[in-house]
Amino acid sequence: MRPKFIFALLLLALLVLGAAFLFKQHWENAAPPPSVNESVTSAPVVSAAPPSAPAPVPAAPVSTNVLTPEQRQTAIDAETDRLQQWSMNDDPASLSNILADLTNPEKEIRDAAIEAAKQFGSTNAIPTLKAVAANTTDTEEQIALLEAANFLSLPPVDFSQPTSPKTRQ
Repeated sequence: MRPKFIFALLLLALLVLGAAFLFKQHWENAAPPPSVNESVTSAPVVSAAPPSAPAPVPAAPVSTNVLTPEQRQTAIDAETDRLQQWSMNDDPASLSNILADLTNPEKEIRDAAIEAAKQFGSTNAIPTLKAVAANTTDTEEQIALLEAANFLSLPPVDFSQPTSPKTRQ
């Protein structure tokens, strides 16, 4: 090999290594890690809601009074009705409200929220459903949450096209 070619090759290799070193330095300085004070004062994440979803609308205010069984059932029915209404909407706020009720203390409301998430039909609910399933201790509820996530991950069915070729009669 000729010395000029080897010299040019070595010079090119040094330029590439130098450029890589500069880019590495630039990327490390561009995004400094959060300081210790910021990580300590930040609020913990409670749910794994989609990042683009707005905050949920607060449900009924929490009361310190003890509810009678009739009042409790009325509150459950009212929240279940709200969940059914939200499942028919097509907006991020409704989805966020449905996902917030997945962690409701009442099992009936959680079950209704799972059904509402399935009816809503958004794949944005899948990470939250899986996260709640991982954090619950009730096996039946885990199964329902994972089945809902699997249901939402299925491709949509299109009934407008025939499923079988037309045969001659």
